[in-house]
Amino acid sequence: MLKPLEYLKIIQNRLLLIKLLGHFPRLTWLGLQLARPLYVDHETFLNRTLRYGMLTLGAGKLPPEEVKAYITGFNAMRENFKRAMNAKKDGVPLVWVQWILSSEIIAAFGARALNAELLNVFGNVVSAAAPSDLIAEAEAIGVPVEYCSALKTSIGAYVLGQTPEPDLIVRASQPCDTSISSYQIMEYLTGAPAFTFDAPYWKDEPSFAYYEKVMWDFIAFMENHLERKIDWDKLREILTTVNQFNFYLHEVTEMMRAKPAPCSMITLLMQWVMREITIGDPAITASAKEVYEVAKKRYEKGEGIVKKEKIRVIWWNPPFAFFTYIFKWMEHEFGAVVVNDFIGQCQMPQIDTSSNESMIRDLAKSHLYLAMGRQCHGPVEYITDELKRALEAFSADCLIFAGHNGCQHGWAIGRIFKDICKKAKIPALILNADIMDQRHMPEKEIKREITEFFRSTGLA
Repeated sequence: MLKPLEYLKIIQNRLLLIKLLGHFPRLTWLGLQLARPLYVDHETFLNRTLRYGMLTLGAGKLPPEEVKAYITGFNAMRENFKRAMNAKKDGVPLVWVQWILSSEIIAAFGARALNAELLNVFGNVVSAAAPSDLIAEAEAIGVPVEYCSALKTSIGAYVLGQTPEPDLIVRASQPCDTSISSYQIMEYLTGAPAFTFDAPYWKDEPSFAYYEKVMWDFIAFMENHLERKIDWDKLREILTTVNQFNFYLHEVTEMMRAKPAPCSMITLLMQWVMREITIGDPAITASAKEVYEVAKKRYEKGEGIVKKEKIRVIWWNPPFAFFTYIFKWMEHEFGAVVVNDFIGQCQMPQIDTSSNESMIRDLAKSHLYLAMGRQCHGPVEYITDELKRALEAFSADCLIFAGHNGCQHGWAIGRIFKDICKKAKIPALILNADIMDQRHMPEKEIKREITEFFRSTGLA
């Protein structure tokens, strides 16, 4: 029987351990190298609550300077979890925010934000089986088995008392039908008032104007339920930090075009996770700056993240949350570097902070450029055209499509992906897996399929 918030407390303790290790990044890196035989191949009873963190830190294959940047951001996330767990005790409103949205305005109201999907990634800190257990709990209460496991994790976590009670819920109309219906379930279970960000179909000026109105409606919703006004100076301070964060990651995204690529895509992905958890925190902006400075130094020297880059990979659809080491594993085993992916690349516009109106206008626009939200609304060309541009701009040798079981719109255009790659004369691997629930395809099988793909196509 799980104790209330047991998973979050375990995660917080592990992140505290990582914070302590952050004082000695080179020793941490060396320790991860030396201990590899004890944890890198598979989870055991002894390494269960430490393995995921060690793999996320690169398992000794991520340079010490990037380990330091990770730890800076991880500490910001630990503080976010702590604040969320203590919100009720501190008398501060807690707002659940769907992962495809951003929480700048919530902070400007003096409320605390919690990413409702955090346990689909961080549940692995508890054990590899933890996210699957949460998914099974959601299915046990009647959530359809074909729903996306990311949302089932959120529902299961709430039912089992592993996430704190929300005062309000903020959700979106994208990226899929599962997310819409799942948040209706969460609204029903929690009884919390919910606001929906209704994404327009197109990305044009009338659409941006419509979404700007939605943003103003959200401010009115917050004012009504919290019985307070937004702090515009606080919002300006937050957005100034967000602009810096986006600048650094946009620059690293562009540097990934270089041959060899100067950064590991998992680093950009982890920055995205940090963004989703605690956007606007100066600590994650500091983390992004550290990543930028490290990548820029390599870029200017013409150095890559691996000594000899052999394969340039485009990874389409989200990566496997339960196997964050996969990109570093490909680099280590094959010299295969993921140079662009569906989630980690940053295409965020800068926000004009000169007036209250300009902040809301540009913040609304930026929400439509968040990862996955950017591609998964409107016509299918938002996904396929971005892929075509990535294949050319990043000099790709192959495509790996992470076929997530619950991502029905992704599977619906699988043939189009194949046709695009055929026309570009590059090989494509379509993985049939679940990015959260490794019962469908464990990491050993993922490694086997990727290995066979590289070898059968002559890439390795």
